[in-house]
Amino acid sequence: MNKAAALLIVVVMASGCSTVLVEGGGAATYQWVSGWLEANFHEPLPELERATRVALKELKLVGIEGSVDKLQGEVTARMASGKKVRVKLKALDFEETKLRIRVGTVGDKTLSEQILRHIKREL
Repeated sequence: MNKAAALLIVVVMASGCSTVLVEGGGAATYQWVSGWLEANFHEPLPELERATRVALKELKLVGIEGSVDKLQGEVTARMASGKKVRVKLKALDFEETKLRIRVGTVGDKTLSEQILRHIKREL
């Protein structure tokens, strides 16, 4: 196997597992892992839940509901196309929260990034 083919295999294998993207504000970095967009926020979980619900409402998603306590939870909604949107929240500390977004069954990175930007705008 030549070097170019070996390099291509490594790149393809690595890109399927995780993509790390750096962005300013709220969430310093986020990553795409197995159909989930993951980001850590320096915000308490209740504040991130509020921002999530407002962002989903502003995006005109329907059926916004969820169950969230001060440790973890999930907010769900549906897009006009019928795709399910799931936003999972988990408190890492009093002021740190992990957020995970999945659109549809296998995940849609572009739509997840758009939802993340709307959530960040509400913080």
